[in-house]
Amino acid sequence: MRGFLAVPEGWASRLEAWEREFIAGLLDQVGGVLASAETSSDRAARAERSRRASAGEDGAGEHGAARPSLAVVRDGESAEDAAVLASLDFTAPDPEVDGPAGGRSIADGAPAALAPLIEALLPDASEDPDVAVEVAGMTRGHLRALKHERLESVVAELLEPTGEAGSVLVRRGEEGHWLGALNDARLVLAERLGIEDSQDADDVHAVAYEDAPETEDEDTRWRRGLALAYDMITWWQESLVAVLLHPEARS
Repeated sequence: MRGFLAVPEGWASRLEAWEREFIAGLLDQVGGVLASAETSSDRAARAERSRRASAGEDGAGEHGAARPSLAVVRDGESAEDAAVLASLDFTAPDPEVDGPAGGRSIADGAPAALAPLIEALLPDASEDPDVAVEVAGMTRGHLRALKHERLESVVAELLEPTGEAGSVLVRRGEEGHWLGALNDARLVLAERLGIEDSQDADDVHAVAYEDAPETEDEDTRWRRGLALAYDMITWWQESLVAVLLHPEARS
């Protein structure tokens, strides 16, 4: 993975194929967390937007086309990389967990285990619970749709990069979409890792760079995988921020 550089079209970064699919898979899972909180009207609206994009009715370009499914293992990906990727699963172990309201789970019907992730992605707009509920009804659907759309756009570029020599290209004017999508991934990872302050982040960084033991249980491998992903996404996002602030810099 190489940091972003300024190019005529915007900002470009060279990634190995497995790195691109690693990040795309991670962002797909973040999209899955958002989808788990959708209402029926949200799903209908998203389906209509997808139909319009496929038909070219909204001016969608190449990224409006259907994207290929993720491969499980790519050339250049080690067995350890594959194990780490396989460990990154945000779905609840039991999707039928009952919630407090007539068998429904909290967070708009999403599995209870995903509720903290949804709250991280779609935070309440007010500390007053009554106001928060009212505002959420007006804004969460729009915010969820916005986040979905930018995740899909970023994943499309990762799977089929349009930059020179296969580099990932962030086009001018789309920087906010990329920073937002990467930040959403960091929010989900930080919630799963229990990162609440800089010391927690330092501890996670240490886990990411420690040598893997000869044997480790599933929970330890899962946490190490999340730590590696968090470090990877953080570094890549920071490299984009750095070149946006100092386009003359070289990575």
